[in-house]
Formats: sequence, structure tokens, C-alpha cells
Amino acid sequence: MKVYHPNDKGSAICHRDGRVSTTFAYRDLPFRDGRGTVKNILVGVCDTCGDAIVIPAQSTPAISAARKHVEHPMEISVPAFYVDLLDAAATRVASNVTPDFRKRLLIYYVNRYATGLEKPSELARVMKKSPLADVAIKGMPKKRLSMKLSDQASERIASVMDQTKLSKTELIKSLVAKINDDIVLPKEPKHLSELTTIAEVLYA
Repeated sequence: MKVYHPNDKGSAICHRDGRVSTTFAYRDLPFRDGRGTVKNILVGVCDTCGDAIVIPAQSTPAISAARKHVEHPMEISVPAFYVDLLDAAATRVASNVTPDFRKRLLIYYVNRYATGLEKPSELARVMKKSPLADVAIKGMPKKRLSMKLSDQASERIASVMDQTKLSKTELIKSLVAKINDDIVLPKEPKHLSELTTIAEVLYA
């Protein structure tokens, strides 16, 4: 991989000026959708019009990190027992996790369904066969699950909702039921190695 430095020269196709020479420089780069800016990254600048037209590989991690800060709030209200189950699952993964690991668990499972590792059609049936379906919730207090989602996480939740025809609340409740079946109830939790690695990295 070629690593570029400020004032390095190159050439590229500019949407305004065609084939042009470029000079690498640090710039603030706004996202095309207008939702945020990545600060001080190295880009190739068109020597004719001054637009940033080349993004070298070394700058992509900074762009990804900045994009993660463009967050979508998600809030749903569920019976308190569902939040308790998320926390119970988290403590089976690692003893030092904090409440933000609830989101990590949910998104881990969302990704499994969004990428085809699990069948989305299963989620519509999970609640019907889960012990949670028989839990009496009359009079049970509700808790609010609040989290900030990246663009990717938000898009994947929308994708799974579209495939399953579940509302956001129904989807989250079904995911908690699946987590209960996979992690809380079994003697040997599923996906424990992967989830423990995630926790170790997050809380290092």
C-alpha cells in the first residue's frame, strides 16, 4: 500500500476538469449526505479547481470513525424483564461489562440476521416458542431501551425489519428472546468466544 504525505503529487479524474494533477493536503471533508464532517484528513486535491478528489487508503479509518459519530437515536419501551435478560446475557459473556453492552448484544444478533448467518424468517416465530411468551407482564414496570446507532447499524435493523415485517419493538423483543435461548438458558452459551472477544476489546 502506498502511503502519501502532504505535498505529494499525483493525477486523477476530476468531475469538473477531467484528468488533472493533484496535490495531497490535509482538509476537512464533509460527507456527501451533509450529515457531518471528518476533520483534518489527507486527501488528493485537484490542482485546477481545489476540490478533494482522491481519498487514499490511509485516510479511510478516520472517515469510518467520523461516520460512526453520525448517530441515529433509537428508543423503545419494553417490559423491565427484557432489559434484565439482556443484562443477564451480558454478565454471562464477561463480568466487567456495562449497560452499553446491551446494544452490542442486540447489534451482534442483528448482524447475524442481516448477513444471512441466521434466517430472518425465524425471528417471526421466536417469540411464539420462547418461554418469554408465557411471562405474565400485567402490572410489570416498563423500561426504556435507549441507544445511539451508527448508519450501518440503523440500516441493518431496517433491513431485518423489512425482511421479517416486524415493528422495531417486536424485533427487539424477538432478539431478546433469541438471546435468552442462546445465552441465558443453556449451560453452554452460544457464540461465547466471539462475544467475549468483543467485550475484551471494548473494555480493554
